[in-house]
Amino acid sequence: MKKLFALIFLLLINFSFSQGLKTSGKKIVDKNGNEVLLRGMGPGGWLVMEGYMNQSAGIAGPQHEIKNKLIELMGEEKTETFFKEWRKNHFTKRDVDSLAAWGFNSIRLPMHYNLMTLPIEDEPIPGQQTWIEEGFTIIDNLLEWVKPHNMYVILDMHAAPGGQGYNQDISDYDPNKPSLWESKANQDKLVALWKKIAERYKDNEWIGGYDLINETNWDLPNGTLLRQVFERITKAIREVDQNHIIYIEGNDYANNFTGLTPPWDDNMVYSFHKYWSTVNDDDLDWVLPMRDQHNVPLWMGESGENSNTWYTRFISLLEKNDVGWAWWTIKKVGDIDSPFSVILNPGYQKILDYWKGEGDKPTEDEAYSAMMKLAENLLIENCLYRKDIPDAMFRQTKTDDVIPYSKIQTIPGRIDLSDYDLGKNNFAYYDTDVSDNRDNGEFRAWNSGWRYRNDGVDIEENNDLSFSNGKHIGFVQKGEWISYTVKVFQTGAYKAIARVASEETGGEFHLSLNDEDITTTQSVTGTGGWTNFKNHSDINDIVLEEGEHTFKIHFDNDTPLNISGIRFERTGAANSVDFAAINGNTVSDEKSIEISFNQNVASSSIASSKDDFSISVNGIDREISSVSSVANKQRKILITLKENLLFSDQIKASYTGSSLTSSTGQELKQFSDMLVNNTLQERFVIPGKIEAEASKVKFGFGIEDTTDEGGGKNLGYTDPGDYADYLIYSNNSQSYSVDFRVAGQNNAGEIGLYLLDSTGTREYELCTVETVKTGGWQTWTTVTANTKNIGKGVFTIRMKVLKGGFNLNWFEFKDIDTDGDGISDSNDSCPDTPEGAAVDFNGCEIFTLPENNNKVSVTSSTCIGNTDGSIGLSVEDASYSYSVTVTGQDDPIAMGGETKTASVTGLGKGTYTVCFTVDGQDNYEQCFEVNVGEPEPLSAFIDVNDDTRETSFQLSGSSSYTIDINGERFDVKGNNFKTTLSTGLSVITITTDLDCQGVIEREVFISEDILYYPNPTRGEVDVYVHGEDTKVMMTVFSSKGDLIFSREQLIQSTRKTDLDLGGVPAGTYLVTLDGPTVRKTFKIVKK
Repeated sequence: MKKLFALIFLLLINFSFSQGLKTSGKKIVDKNGNEVLLRGMGPGGWLVMEGYMNQSAGIAGPQHEIKNKLIELMGEEKTETFFKEWRKNHFTKRDVDSLAAWGFNSIRLPMHYNLMTLPIEDEPIPGQQTWIEEGFTIIDNLLEWVKPHNMYVILDMHAAPGGQGYNQDISDYDPNKPSLWESKANQDKLVALWKKIAERYKDNEWIGGYDLINETNWDLPNGTLLRQVFERITKAIREVDQNHIIYIEGNDYANNFTGLTPPWDDNMVYSFHKYWSTVNDDDLDWVLPMRDQHNVPLWMGESGENSNTWYTRFISLLEKNDVGWAWWTIKKVGDIDSPFSVILNPGYQKILDYWKGEGDKPTEDEAYSAMMKLAENLLIENCLYRKDIPDAMFRQTKTDDVIPYSKIQTIPGRIDLSDYDLGKNNFAYYDTDVSDNRDNGEFRAWNSGWRYRNDGVDIEENNDLSFSNGKHIGFVQKGEWISYTVKVFQTGAYKAIARVASEETGGEFHLSLNDEDITTTQSVTGTGGWTNFKNHSDINDIVLEEGEHTFKIHFDNDTPLNISGIRFERTGAANSVDFAAINGNTVSDEKSIEISFNQNVASSSIASSKDDFSISVNGIDREISSVSSVANKQRKILITLKENLLFSDQIKASYTGSSLTSSTGQELKQFSDMLVNNTLQERFVIPGKIEAEASKVKFGFGIEDTTDEGGGKNLGYTDPGDYADYLIYSNNSQSYSVDFRVAGQNNAGEIGLYLLDSTGTREYELCTVETVKTGGWQTWTTVTANTKNIGKGVFTIRMKVLKGGFNLNWFEFKDIDTDGDGISDSNDSCPDTPEGAAVDFNGCEIFTLPENNNKVSVTSSTCIGNTDGSIGLSVEDASYSYSVTVTGQDDPIAMGGETKTASVTGLGKGTYTVCFTVDGQDNYEQCFEVNVGEPEPLSAFIDVNDDTRETSFQLSGSSSYTIDINGERFDVKGNNFKTTLSTGLSVITITTDLDCQGVIEREVFISEDILYYPNPTRGEVDVYVHGEDTKVMMTVFSSKGDLIFSREQLIQSTRKTDLDLGGVPAGTYLVTLDGPTVRKTFKIVKK
């Protein structure tokens, strides 16, 4: 009976775990062996706070810093109350219900060890473990919440005892205490904790497994210690739990598996992470071989912190490769890239400001109230819901279809531009910046306004609530557009009123319906501020048809504007509007133009209208090949040209006939020089240089800074099969010479250049070239190869690595010049010119002489206004007969034979052109432009320091000067001179060795100092005069300028003289002292 009971009990145990997960080769499967692709979310910040998720990065990063700062503000008791409320509200059953409703089947729970056991320094008995129930209760509750949804919980040791990484925020690492890797006690605690967890949950079917240590980032040579700890944990778990999966993350934020292979358990998964990088088809190539080699599943255990576009691309890539995933994170404070955004309340903002040193310290009660409000804001009913994020992670990974954001917007009525359709870039919108790839190592916002939605569309908030939903589009770029599903209630003529704001004038946009333009390009006038919203002038005569349509706003240049909404009003019947052209736009074939009209075009009139249209490109008429209809577009025609267009072209369209009519029989209004919106993709024009990193498509490669001349970036980490595609425009049908700028430390590589066909699948070799070993990755040289013929027009070329081990900075297409005369073969009428010969623009040899054969020298005039300057002439080869002309000379000068030198005299200051010609050689002429000068005028600037009497002279006009100061002579070489003047009058005379430059005379007076007191005075003032003067003239004026007295006064041996104001009324008086070395004026106040 006991044996039977034991068997039944064993069967029950097995059955109770039958819903659990396990590995089967490379897959994770359920009880029936069906593959389970994990689609998970991590409630980051719930049990382990990280500062950046709370807007405290840089001031309080790891949880212990945040806690200590809060204790400083509101004490331990209130801080602990706040943390309990935080954990209560951050992630609840309602959060789990939401995840299940969106499509998630798992939750990766980031745990902090200190909710389940004490830190080693707090253990009453060292080496023993004290267990805390709170953390286990949290897991228990979570398991109950997921159970109705058949969701799995993967337990993630996010903060291990002591902390597992130098990055303090991630694991709450305190560098003042021993880390996990520096403490055997911490390692023992971690092993014991995992055993405790496994023992408690060994039979729980909704435990998806144990993620042993999150994102180790520590110097662990060869991964030896990391593997030892992992194996110890695994052994401890398997002593009590043989069922649940063990997830192993590598070092260096989970991605370095050195020393961690082969696996040591038969129910194990390798987990990697990915953040802030590009998403390419080969992004998993580094990790997929590990799955194949060791026959174990892979799990992408953490990613996120990016845009919807990035989410969709990466999840699609993972699922294409049969790799499950878990996202980070469900909510953050004041952010847009998580499904829920926690509102940052004003009180918490004041705390942040205080921590940053930008605000006053809140009181204890203020701080506590603010933090409890923040905890309350964590509840999802109080959060901002970003519905676009779950849509991007699930629906958009399966379809390109777009759906309305909340409801179908209606016409007549207002279109709120922030509520564009849900969908991918290029389908619901097009934006030039759609993800943060950290190309230059710095964060790049995809939504520059950082509000409302997580797409590339840039959204900001405003207070224009009477005319908008409080949000607007900004930071627009040329070619961007946004799409909306709208319903038009009645066919008719409408006007549109756009709500705009801008500090600049000239921002442009236009509107379309079902990809047919319905307005001309609109130019916005500045409104006086980025949030000073005003109505743009009415856009009239828009013909709309009843029904559901796709409405778009297109931005036509880079001049910034903000726009919040567009209101449509019906103005009459459709037939009240004249048939007119609206816009022209380039087409992706790069040789056609679509012309849009405000009404449907009669298809029968299109073919006969060709001769009535004309197209000019950069002011030159282009030949039109055909005019045709556009499939499924009744308001457009297609004008195709004989030759390609370029992205930089200015294109204008004109219509001067009467052949084109509307479907109702109206003739098209004539128009001239309508500017066509040129939205063609940029291409490199060859001949010309192409920066290697500026490819349209890139596979493999790395990008790094270069120290090559010109700086910038270079491609590196080259392996065979890596390639990069470039869009080019070839000016002519010809072959080219291509210079490749390369560097290689150890090896020589090989590059192939190919022309791709229109499908991009077939390659036609243009050339190959071997690189060279240069001895350094940034030691650069140039190698060259000639291409086969490239036709005139637009092409895609592929640069492919045939043999790796080199860096590539740029490559440059040049015209081939076989004879090296500077004229390309395609333009060379004389392709075999001898080396070194001078040629004309046709490449044919012309007569020439060495550059230094003819020489010119100049002698300037001796003085200002003189006409005694001269020009000297000489020729090296006197076997020719020369004629030399000089400006102002009536007759040419003959040289040659016996005459190798000549001169022209009697010249004044001026510019002269001297030209040499050779008799019988009509195409030869060498000219010089020379200047006959004259001495500069004499000038002097004298700067006196009254305190030190040091005097500086700045002179110009000569190289030597004579300075006389009160009869003392100084001979000065150069333009600067310093001396110290005596007090009193200094008479200065400056001359040069040229009398014609004249004389400069200056007088400088430096006064001795004086002292006087008292001031104010009741009558008597003692005046002390420095220096050696024995008398001085004293003059006193009233404040009105009336003379009070002027008299000569003796200076006593004590250097004192008296000023007596006893007989004058109270007031302010101006006193002047004047003597041989004294000139001073001062004010005295008489009481």
